[in-house]
Amino acid sequence: MFALLALLSSSRAQTEVHQVLVLNEGYYDFNTQMQMVPVTLGSYDPLGMTYQTVATITGARFATDVQVHDGAIYVAADDQLLKYDPDTYQLLGQAAVTGIRKLAFWNDQVLITRGESGGLDHYFEVRDATTLDPVYSIDPAGGLIHSAEDVEVLGDKAYLAVNNAFDWDDLVGYVGIIDLQTQSYMGSIDLGPDGLDPEHIMVAPTGMYVLNNKDFTSSSISRVDPAGEQLLFTQNVALSSGCGASALGGEKIYFMEYAVGHLARWDLTTEQVADTLPTSPASYGLIADPVNEVLYATTTDFTTTGDLHVLDPDGNEITSVAVGVAPGNLALDLRAANGIAGTQHPALQVHPTIAEDLVQVDHLRPGQRYEVIDTAGRKLATYTATPGGTWQIDVSGFAAGTFLLCTEGRDVGRFVKR
Repeated sequence: MFALLALLSSSRAQTEVHQVLVLNEGYYDFNTQMQMVPVTLGSYDPLGMTYQTVATITGARFATDVQVHDGAIYVAADDQLLKYDPDTYQLLGQAAVTGIRKLAFWNDQVLITRGESGGLDHYFEVRDATTLDPVYSIDPAGGLIHSAEDVEVLGDKAYLAVNNAFDWDDLVGYVGIIDLQTQSYMGSIDLGPDGLDPEHIMVAPTGMYVLNNKDFTSSSISRVDPAGEQLLFTQNVALSSGCGASALGGEKIYFMEYAVGHLARWDLTTEQVADTLPTSPASYGLIADPVNEVLYATTTDFTTTGDLHVLDPDGNEITSVAVGVAPGNLALDLRAANGIAGTQHPALQVHPTIAEDLVQVDHLRPGQRYEVIDTAGRKLATYTATPGGTWQIDVSGFAAGTFLLCTEGRDVGRFVKR
């Protein structure tokens, strides 16, 4: 199986994934109008490879987004916007937002797309990220006349995936542009006849990409030039893709290919479908982890079970854990990596944090003694740092599990051997 040995860049290595937030949609029976399984928020610990339910969201029939921003977790659930503490999971705030879909952030504001059967008075609104109080909205008279799904921010502009998805007979496909400084709708970029029902906007150094579900008989990817506000192309990529099951990872866009039941990859360089990953699961939710260079994918039967899968870049499973029902949305809680205190030394870096054969530790203090200890307290390796401050640890003979890097009796880093 693929070993996660590629050394991370300095900027990435200074960040760690503290937790992966899993938003489980639960199961609402629309026939009986009864909530059979509640909406829940869960937390997966990448180091301990454990999962726990941290919040149950009452009164919500389903959920549509989870994001981490500025030390808080934000959840979009049915007709509610909720804000949680990322450590205690205490509910910090709550606001009613009918038809809430996706979230993004700009300055101290939360940007919200909306959509609902029968229509709404507006499809985009902005709230204060601290208080959740309304700031402004863009109504149809302002130019945005259709419901929107995803929203991404570039500079001082918000880009919306506008699809009119709640009117199945009148789907549209364009990227709406909002000037966040003037609080006004600037216009749109038409994705063409094959760009109906845009679902997910992804931003890469090479441009902006949009996964379109079309009418669910086939799927496409559009490339947009946000600076020139123009469509570069829309390309059909699959007979069908999954709602939201797409992610930008490195130089590839991963998307769920329903026709074969696996993830496929679209290459940003060749601008073609590169391959299908035959060992990957039929994913419902998907997110790429740029720090550990893995994918987190979810599977579910939509009524009773759900699982979170950790995959290598080729779709091979590293590990999996049971989560809630219909885990459709994921978010990474990124934090500064553990380091030894002091302003004269760079932060200590341990990478990769999930490995099979080799772990590298950078920025050790020369002359200081370091130890690798397992969770039972057994010492497995020791090292006295030399000038250069780097230690390569052969972990191929270690048992699977979590290991601590310690110095002077303090835990200064962790990694997982699988």
